[in-house]
Amino acid sequence: MVDHPPQTDQRSFLRRRSIPLLAVVTLASIFAAAYYAGQTHALRQAAAGADQQANPLGVKLPTLDATAAVSSEKFSMATGFISDRAEGLFVLDHNSGLLQCSVMYPRLGKFLGLFVVNVHDALGSGKGAEYMMTTGLVDMPSSNNNPLASSVVYVLNTTTGTYACYYIPFNRTLMNSNQPQQGNMVLLATGSADPVVDRDALR
Repeated sequence: MVDHPPQTDQRSFLRRRSIPLLAVVTLASIFAAAYYAGQTHALRQAAAGADQQANPLGVKLPTLDATAAVSSEKFSMATGFISDRAEGLFVLDHNSGLLQCSVMYPRLGKFLGLFVVNVHDALGSGKGAEYMMTTGLVDMPSSNNNPLASSVVYVLNTTTGTYACYYIPFNRTLMNSNQPQQGNMVLLATGSADPVVDRDALR
């Protein structure tokens, strides 16, 4: 009988033990990968289900475009869309009545459009007059001879309750060619927040 050296026996023992150990590690890795893949799939299905509940018809909704307005004692400020690519910054000086619309040219990153009007002409300039201002979108006919911006601006004299609406004669062709432009805002309409009711007309 031949005696095997103890070192050879130890190697064969380690080989016999390492094979089941490797099999266990491999199986554990496969189970872990399958578990995490299943969890990821379940999370994706849950997210898709939540989206479907929030939008059951599957309609893709447009992004929300917003304008902003703020007033202080001396100034009012608002933003409004001038075109599909440009935005206007409206600033009203309460003391002088000067309303300015500065238009940012997006390709140049500069204010190259300027439109002005004095709101005192339409709303009066009484002592201590205070104002509020906001913008709105319009879809009025526009042409090369009569260019119009996409927004109008509304100004309210909070002392008297009278308000005015102005449009901006903005020329998109000049903006596309990076040429500056300036002009006067045009009074579109006026009204009163406290109208006198004509009772005879209601009968």
